[in-house]
Amino acid sequence: MSLIPASLFVVGDVHGASPALSPGQWAHYSLSGNQSEGTADALFTVQKVDGANVTFSDLDTFSDGHTSTDTFVVSISTGPPVPSSGQYFVVSPQKVVGDSVYPGDHHYQNLTIQDITARPYASSSRQIAHVHAQNSSQIYTSTPTTSFEDFYWDNSSGMFTEIVKTLNGTVVLHVVMSSTSLWQPDTSPDPLFVPTAVASLFSAGLIGVLLVGRYRRKAKRALQVK
Repeated sequence: MSLIPASLFVVGDVHGASPALSPGQWAHYSLSGNQSEGTADALFTVQKVDGANVTFSDLDTFSDGHTSTDTFVVSISTGPPVPSSGQYFVVSPQKVVGDSVYPGDHHYQNLTIQDITARPYASSSRQIAHVHAQNSSQIYTSTPTTSFEDFYWDNSSGMFTEIVKTLNGTVVLHVVMSSTSLWQPDTSPDPLFVPTAVASLFSAGLIGVLLVGRYRRKAKRALQVK
């Protein structure tokens, strides 16, 4: 999955953090928008963790069925090898508002976490760190254009969960995590529990009505005998 080179500006720092990822962990992403370049699905798998560096393999599946594979290395301290690549696939875990996304590189001194909120990804509610950035690019047009990009990372693992890029109010790239081995889906209440409880309550009420009715009939017969 390739992202468009850009210069980012946002409209805090700890260098000693360690990645919270382990080799073999994976995440699937769904892609849409005309800048997805035909990619429909991306599978990121952690291949190696070496100090602050995380190596990913990326298996892309395109809408016509063909696939391609790439490899990315991202440091949770200094980011991707090319700062403007947009390959911000992992950050250090447990960020707080105001932290630099990549504190070890001055290119990101103004790219700071703006909010941390609960958002649903891969069937689970997660605490998500978010950056809203302005993107100056001259890739698709002869004159510079300005778009906006939102990056979201799971604050426990540091893995990215969503990227949204808008241009002139239109979403031109949307990448969102659809499944992962990083966490288990939230457990939901047994769908039979509530109906069963209601049925039990109704049955108890019905039995009570029958017993009261039977008692009243017995009492009435006793009065008639007297």
